[in-house]
Amino acid sequence: MKKFFYILCIAGIFSSCDNDESTAIVDQELQPEKISAFIASFPKSYSSIDPRLTYKFSYENGLLKKASGKIMSPTPGITTFMTDPYCLFSYNNDKVSIQHSEVEANGAVKEVCTMENGKLKSRYLYNGIDVLFSEKNYSYQTDKIVVYEKQYTWEYFTTYLFDSNQNLIKSEKLEKSGGIDSKLTTTFYSNFDTAKNPFKKLYLCNDNFYEKSLSKNNYRTVDYTVQDLQNPQFPPGSGHSDWTYFYDSDGQVILTWQ
Repeated sequence: MKKFFYILCIAGIFSSCDNDESTAIVDQELQPEKISAFIASFPKSYSSIDPRLTYKFSYENGLLKKASGKIMSPTPGITTFMTDPYCLFSYNNDKVSIQHSEVEANGAVKEVCTMENGKLKSRYLYNGIDVLFSEKNYSYQTDKIVVYEKQYTWEYFTTYLFDSNQNLIKSEKLEKSGGIDSKLTTTFYSNFDTAKNPFKKLYLCNDNFYEKSLSKNNYRTVDYTVQDLQNPQFPPGSGHSDWTYFYDSDGQVILTWQ
């Protein structure tokens, strides 16, 4: 298997649906065949990442059929980008099945998603022995998406908030363990461009692509705080990241380097 290694002192990669678009409109969105791993997943502070390493995508009748490329963190401080792992997408009415060639970072080998009016409604994750171990449910309100996830004894409540331009500006993720509040992560997204979002059709690939797909345009700055709710005497952790994008003559993001 072809593998590229990068050792990074990195706390984490922002992990990894469209808030108000119909299927007909989504079909008119960009269909990128390649996106640099650097552009997709790393802020500009990690400029040592080889920009030639890319995710690859293929489509059929406007639908995503295959996505190749995967970022892994096998141990703390070590991040690898692997070009060979892939996932295959199959469609049957309101269901989308995703088969991964390797176990994903979230533990899934297979995923089954249900759609309603062109929007993601639920996502079921299965392990290598085809046992359901995690479920996500999505609900929609004006300028808001709420995601509920249950995995074993852990529960996650994530709320995404949008501005009047249909861009994601804030998310709040509450983690519960055994029914007890454990951690709250608050994230702010800002510094939007005016380019089309190349991740609109890639939201089922991973959590990072899902968050990037939510906005009409592309955010270039992320600030977050993390509160330990079981130890409120501890000061919150925080982080800041900036992305640098380059644009073509039409004002759209250049997704790969030659």
